[in-house]
Amino acid sequence: MSSADAPRHDALPEAAGAIELRQHIEEIARDRDQAYRALQEREAELARIQRIARVGGVEVDLREGFRNRRSPEYLIIHGLPPEAANETHEDWVKRVHPDDRVKAEQDFIAAVKSKQEDYTTEYRIIRPSDGEIRWIRVIARIERDWNGRAIRLVGAHIDVTDQMLAQAKLRESEQRFRLIADSAPVPIWVTKLDRTRSFVNRAYVDFLGVSAEEALAFDWRQALHPEDLPRILAQQQSGECSLKPFFLEARYRRADGQWRWLRSESQPRWDANGKHIGFIGVAHDVTAAKQAEIELRRLNETLEERIRERTAQLAANEARMRAIFDTSNQYQGILDIEGRVTHANRIALAGMRAGDVDVIGVRLWEAPWFTQTPGVTEMVRKAFARVLEGDSFSTEVRLDFASGERHFELSMRPLLDQHDAIMGAVAEAVDITERIQGEELLRQSQKMEAVGQLTGGVAHDFNNLLTIIRSATDFLRRRDLPEERRRRYVDAISETVERASKLTAQLLAFARRQPLTPQVFNVGEQVDSVVQLIRPLVGSRIQIELAVPDSSLFTLADVAQFQTALINLAVNARDAMNGEGRLTISVQSTEAIPALRGQSARPGAFIAISVADTGGGIAPQHLNAIFEPFFTTKEVGKGTGLGLSQAFGFAKQSEGDIAVDSRLGHGASFTIYLPQASAPQTGPDASLARIEPATIGRGYRVLVVEDNDEVGQFSTELLEDLGYVTRRVANGQDALAILADNEFAVDLVFSDVIMPGINGLELAGIIRERYPGLPVVLTSGYSHVLAENAHHGFELIKKPYSVESLSRILRKAMAEKAPLPR
Repeated sequence: MSSADAPRHDALPEAAGAIELRQHIEEIARDRDQAYRALQEREAELARIQRIARVGGVEVDLREGFRNRRSPEYLIIHGLPPEAANETHEDWVKRVHPDDRVKAEQDFIAAVKSKQEDYTTEYRIIRPSDGEIRWIRVIARIERDWNGRAIRLVGAHIDVTDQMLAQAKLRESEQRFRLIADSAPVPIWVTKLDRTRSFVNRAYVDFLGVSAEEALAFDWRQALHPEDLPRILAQQQSGECSLKPFFLEARYRRADGQWRWLRSESQPRWDANGKHIGFIGVAHDVTAAKQAEIELRRLNETLEERIRERTAQLAANEARMRAIFDTSNQYQGILDIEGRVTHANRIALAGMRAGDVDVIGVRLWEAPWFTQTPGVTEMVRKAFARVLEGDSFSTEVRLDFASGERHFELSMRPLLDQHDAIMGAVAEAVDITERIQGEELLRQSQKMEAVGQLTGGVAHDFNNLLTIIRSATDFLRRRDLPEERRRRYVDAISETVERASKLTAQLLAFARRQPLTPQVFNVGEQVDSVVQLIRPLVGSRIQIELAVPDSSLFTLADVAQFQTALINLAVNARDAMNGEGRLTISVQSTEAIPALRGQSARPGAFIAISVADTGGGIAPQHLNAIFEPFFTTKEVGKGTGLGLSQAFGFAKQSEGDIAVDSRLGHGASFTIYLPQASAPQTGPDASLARIEPATIGRGYRVLVVEDNDEVGQFSTELLEDLGYVTRRVANGQDALAILADNEFAVDLVFSDVIMPGINGLELAGIIRERYPGLPVVLTSGYSHVLAENAHHGFELIKKPYSVESLSRILRKAMAEKAPLPR
């Protein structure tokens, strides 16, 4: 056998060794690459944290001059380009604000030359990139050799602009408070729990005749009249223990030695955590009023003398007149011929928590009573102009005060001199807030009574729907059920749930608390579909005429509520015609909403949808009440009075309005005005959006917040079937605890709205503030919170929801996730 045919056993060990060596080298390379990638990820994560916290690193080599090395975060804070990472010391000095430049450089040089190791300072810079002024706080450590010579500085630059601006605003606010308090003509003070004062105004100091420092610790009992001391001590102790506002009235010795009657009001103070920290008080000199009372008692000796002297005093002494003026329970003010306030009684000033200096000499419509409420200023000005012509004025008005919203009966009448010439006006207001609230409670009780009457019909409709669902589920349990029939029963359940959801939405709309889901739709097409729906509803003896000259009118509103409103108007028209007549429905564009119910016309692009009938018309005395909830002229049991109320509520919530035109014997016409909108997207993209199937969650982590165990378990299982990784908690506090522990533990929060403690909307607001960029999706069958406040820009999916809807909403939320690093 030749050498060419011999087996090559002697070459195998070398080949095997080469293979093992190559594999070992590849393993080392892979380990090195993994370690390098891990290091890069940690460095990137640290950089993100530094950017979020606005912290930049700096290193200065001090061995030979100043050799700087700046971190990327430092460059961002200082508005520098990447090539400025090794900028010179002079570059840094030039960037410091001119007002801070000398001190900042001196502090730096002094720290380097000293023996200290810690270096801290604050100064402003002018950022080259945008010219913006930013506050920088420097925290650094100076490394020194054995001889104490500085060799290196390592530290951090922190952007504290927001903090410094907040401190400046606080100082400005405190200074403004002191200026306002010192300008007040009455003593004002702020006490601590130990009854010493932390603040007194100029009037307080002047009354005691001591220095401001002495006034802070002054024992007011030294200035109190001995006869009043026991009573005031008892009343003060009782008032302070109540932790409510309380009043004291006693005699105090003024700096000039005179005894003055002071009426003080003390309000409890609370810190940000709701802890009681003291009181704030104000005192009014009521000596004139007290003297008037004493004088009145003396004048009771004889009626004739009392009348004569009282008349003389009223003519000569304005202080006595003011004492009586201030005892009124009405808000009262006297105006001169130009509308300026010359007098305002105590309750009028107390109502807005102001003093004479805030209103005396100010035109009534420019005084604080009215300036906080939009539209009222102009109304009061016009009312005063009418009064100067000899007319009286009276109306009900809602006013916004610092203490909250109040309702008043406001009136104004001419003020005549002895020659019956108009010399000004008397303005009066009676607080009717409690009366309004009582009327609202009465309306609510009537509403609950009517809702109770609707319960039977709603229960009947729901039982019909539940019958379909029960029957279908019973059939679905059969193992031998054909696939075609199985799909039919599943579709029946889905369609029945949709009808039940619409029934619930209609009932909530009746109560005017249904959260609308606006979308752009073609008005003509929806009107045509409603007409097809109401034909069997109105009966064969009513002729329906439809007039839609422009088929390209679109609006932004809730489609279901729009249909419900039209159906309600059609049913109302049917009843008005007693089942026979002509019903005309028309759609056209208009350039304004006419003046309605005391409101001025609103110009703009609107769509007018009119429903006219040939019935008996509406009596004039009923025209102002027909849109009120539960108002009806029908017999008991034949109408709830909710139909027109629902249409009115829908129009108002959709930024439109509704008008009615009717004469007895000539029918009625109702017109809904809705804002025009641009046509929605069309084509393949739009159709795909409607039929988009459920997609896989791709391992995204979802935190489910649901207090109901059954719903929570079903939601988590549904999300897991879609490919999401879930974690469930029962309330908002637990959800915030998880995020506080690790805000990167989840990719999305899916929360119910109604929960004990923090509701879903509040939880979403907190997450948006603390963790910007973390998506939140809300879900609810119905919530008064959503009805009153909408959903503040958060994604919302209403119960019951389909798998496709849930998948689409979650994917949309993830796609719109803010790119901010968290």
